[in-house]
Amino acid sequence: MKILLISPNTEMLPDPVFPLGLAYISAALKQSAHEHQVLDLCFVDDFAVAIEQAVTDFRPQAIGLSLRNVDNVAYPNTYSYLPFYQLLISHLRQVTEAPVILGGSGFSLMPEAILSHLEADYGIRGEGEESLIHLLDHLEHGMPAAGLPATLCSTALRRQESPPAPQYLPIQEQSMPCRAKFDNEKYLRFGGMGNLQTKRGCCFSCIYCTYPLIEGREVRLRPPNEVVREMEHMYRQGIDTFFIVDSVFNFPPHHANSICLEILQSKLKVRWSCYLHPGFITEPLLHLMKEAGCSSVEFGTDSGSGVILERLDKSFMRKDVQRVSGLCHKVGIPFCHSLIFGGPGENRQTIQESLDLMAEIDPTAVIAMCGIRVFPGTKLAEVALSEDLIRTDESMLAPTFYLEKSSRSFLFDMLYAHVEKNRHWIMPGSQINIDLRLQQKLRRFGLKGPLWEHMQIRRR
Repeated sequence: MKILLISPNTEMLPDPVFPLGLAYISAALKQSAHEHQVLDLCFVDDFAVAIEQAVTDFRPQAIGLSLRNVDNVAYPNTYSYLPFYQLLISHLRQVTEAPVILGGSGFSLMPEAILSHLEADYGIRGEGEESLIHLLDHLEHGMPAAGLPATLCSTALRRQESPPAPQYLPIQEQSMPCRAKFDNEKYLRFGGMGNLQTKRGCCFSCIYCTYPLIEGREVRLRPPNEVVREMEHMYRQGIDTFFIVDSVFNFPPHHANSICLEILQSKLKVRWSCYLHPGFITEPLLHLMKEAGCSSVEFGTDSGSGVILERLDKSFMRKDVQRVSGLCHKVGIPFCHSLIFGGPGENRQTIQESLDLMAEIDPTAVIAMCGIRVFPGTKLAEVALSEDLIRTDESMLAPTFYLEKSSRSFLFDMLYAHVEKNRHWIMPGSQINIDLRLQQKLRRFGLKGPLWEHMQIRRR
């Protein structure tokens, strides 16, 4: 069966992101009996023309749409990607009768609601390497798809049948992602780095986090030699700068340690960045990471207040943030803290505690968000429900944010006043210290890696 895979993600801020999930699907299909092509809309000027051309040339019997995000999860400048997805599917219906199959991390967060809203035919919830192939097998032979693992059908949805559980693969059964059908050079030129994954799953309990919903709570580790083999493969394609997309790279610590040793043994001269957990960092590991090419690290710190960290169910404390920031200064690795303001219990004192902590630890950059996007299945959704911010029957397809009622009258004024004096602070939801034209200019100058690394220049 012939399937056309489409990546509809056209977001350019903070960077165009290579569709890694679709590359994994491409690798799985390459080993199957099904033929596939890829249409990536990220750098396309006219999506309608591109779709018509792809359908005319390939004549697919099925269409796969990988939805990376539902919206930009930023407040107050919020916008949903669903209208564009609707427009895309509407145009597909005009040029082909092939059934439309939805998947991707964004789809997996609200599969029933999105499948119904976009009026697609099928959906794959969770990891799709096996589920999609099983669905295509059934469609090719005219067999019913209802009841297949992780597969939603529009007909079953109308009958209000229970949705299937997501599928999580043993890590040994996952092939290296296939990047051959994508424009890797453009992602490197406009995005400044490639991306790869060393594990799937997240065992932590942050009340707002969707990683466990998308990848499961069991942490499944890729063999370090396989990770570095993928790095070597990308390096031969001219990609020498990477971002590791794991929820946290350094858990479990032994796995991070082994990957660094494997990079050193391979003698690869690469630069890479990652997310870190403040509670599992030691000075020897940080030195090893730097020696292996780590150029910067990001911490999902969320708050500098011990009270708020506890309310958000973070698995570390304020003292861990202080300790790890000191280690970054000592080892000489640029570092960024991401903060979320307006969570449960936020008040003037807790906001000030966060501002004071950032002034004390002096990170290279701070990324600050106001409000927390609420998704079904998270603990934050339960909190929002108990406070009558959402209803039990609410789909949450429209961007829904938690913002502590008692802090709304002064939160933005406090932050804006602080950011005006601190140019290394970035506020994506308010478009402060973030500019697409400036970013594109920096990329044209050949700057690679996360752009916040270069906040040191702005501070000087």
